Amino acid sequence: MAFKDKVSALLDEGLSQKPSLFLIDLTITDTYKIIVTLDGDNGVSLQDCIDISRAIEHNLDREEQDFLLEVASAGAST
Repeated sequence: MAFKDKVSALLDEGLSQKPSLFLIDLTITDTYKIIVTLDGDNGVSLQDCIDISRAIEHNLDREEQDFLLEVASAGAST
């Protein structure tokens, strides 16, 4: 499975656990920087960003492909 496809599948799985969240943008650069931008029906909390980050990061092997992961929302709240 291609790296972008794997990231996308993991992101979809993470978002399925948080139905109030939805994806605004997913970007993967040539240097394997993964940038996920989220929004939600009730905003996006810091914990939401942490949960989605973990859903992706804990299921990718850095030995196979090193990467940098950024999960954010323009309107994140605590």
